[in-house]
Amino acid sequence: MPATLNVLSMKVLAIPNATQITANGINDWGQVVGQFTDNNGNVHGFLYEADSFCEIDYAGMSGINLYKINNLGQFVGSISNAAGTFGFVYDRGTLSPPLAYPAAGVTYAYGINDRGEIAGAFYDAQGGSHGFLYKAVQFRALNAPGAQHTGFQAINNSGQMVGTITDPRGTHGIVYLENVGVYSPVLDFPESRVTYPQAINNGGQIAGQYNTPAGHSRPFICIAGEIVTIDIPGAVSASALGINDRGQIAGNFIDANQVHHGFVAVLPL
Repeated sequence: MPATLNVLSMKVLAIPNATQITANGINDWGQVVGQFTDNNGNVHGFLYEADSFCEIDYAGMSGINLYKINNLGQFVGSISNAAGTFGFVYDRGTLSPPLAYPAAGVTYAYGINDRGEIAGAFYDAQGGSHGFLYKAVQFRALNAPGAQHTGFQAINNSGQMVGTITDPRGTHGIVYLENVGVYSPVLDFPESRVTYPQAINNGGQIAGQYNTPAGHSRPFICIAGEIVTIDIPGAVSASALGINDRGQIAGNFIDANQVHHGFVAVLPL
């Protein structure tokens, strides 16, 4: 594969009265979830499909973020109030009660597959981050060997989970094979101390971003262990946050005027 991948096409998402847009997840139907900030500084979730969008809010909560959507139209996200931060699931028009890892004040539900299994992270009282799998209405904590912090961002239908670990050398990507309980070797972009896998599709292709020495974020796709940078037109900094099985990625980029945009792009895969 080439060192840099140029997108075949790209759509910049438009939401009325939005000052910032982030697209976090995309399914095989092209449905996109994320969040936007309005002119008053309030954050709302959104579901975007076929050039139209639906605003998503959670009553009684001060903040909302939508992260990943599966092929059944179920999506997961996080909500916050004075008591803490919690995960939640949207399923067929219904928002679930807050989802909290036991005794944790902060729980993020980041990824969901077509079986309804959820990947995420929670923080303990000391501020330590731990990954989790929520399956069959039960939480299972996941901590990669030798890692100071662990968190998972996505899970596919084969039970492959992607996320990050931190250690004294930096932040690295990790893949966990849930069905066999095995962690992969760390996933690092060459010469970068910060690599963030954000999504994985059912073919095992991973999307994410890494930081350059200058501090800019660059999106990447990883196929069969090879990491390739994705070139996003007009971006000073960019992230790939979602990927589906059709070669589409969702993410956000910052332009030369420091404006944040959400996008959907088609890759030549």
